[in-house]
Amino acid sequence: MLQKTIASPVSLEGIGVHSGKMCRIKILPAPEDYGIIFARTDLTENNIIPADYKNVSSTTLCTRLSNEFGASISVVEHLCAALYGLGISNAVVNVEGDEIPILDGSSEIFVREIMSVGLKNQSKARKILKIEKTVRVENGEKWSSLSAADHLEINLSCDFTKKSLKTAPFSYVFLQDSFAKEIAPARTFGFWEDLKYIRENNLANGASLENTVVFDSQGRALNEGHLRFENEPIRHKILDIIGDLSLSQYLIIGRYDGFCSGHELNNMLLKKTIGV
Repeated sequence: MLQKTIASPVSLEGIGVHSGKMCRIKILPAPEDYGIIFARTDLTENNIIPADYKNVSSTTLCTRLSNEFGASISVVEHLCAALYGLGISNAVVNVEGDEIPILDGSSEIFVREIMSVGLKNQSKARKILKIEKTVRVENGEKWSSLSAADHLEINLSCDFTKKSLKTAPFSYVFLQDSFAKEIAPARTFGFWEDLKYIRENNLANGASLENTVVFDSQGRALNEGHLRFENEPIRHKILDIIGDLSLSQYLIIGRYDGFCSGHELNNMLLKKTIGV
């Protein structure tokens, strides 16, 4: 499989889900073996932040990347999932601000705008990480693992019964042809009863029913219209997993299994699999 980049620049802007401030990004083509690089254009120096699992500095409600100088960029997982889902291995993402815009809470708009300009095949082969032995990480009852397989397969179970939300286990075989329809549209979600804690900790200042599916104490979505999928929450969790795994900088060939896993466990898993 060949490396790819975006064919032409794409610009997007929107609210940052945590800061509540306007954020702007511009995705640019990049040469072979360049990887995905974030550049904080609002900083005059030390503003380069590679999309690398070693640079993950926080996993509270999102994945944040930081460089050695303290420059950071938050909520990278939805854009990274879109790039990975489309097979893009090289790109520069100029960011005005410290957060990627949340847009509609999914990867769908990123995918749509990127595909509007197209992709460019490059001459070198993409780097592949083939999992040959099982690696597992745990945090209390939560866990995730990678094991041998012939393709990237993600199997996830979540337990939100305390929130009155039923979520059946879901399995997804990663294919670039299916990602845009089956995973990318799934929106981030939250629970009304958690709003007080989130506000007290200065989180999700830009969250709204326009970019977050909010469930009440009966497990009912408060948003107008229907869910995009009957199991939209667990599909979004898989979207997050893909975004986090993309920080390996490899096309992963293996089976991911998880129970209530999230950004922290995903990063722990990459560190144990590849090494810190």
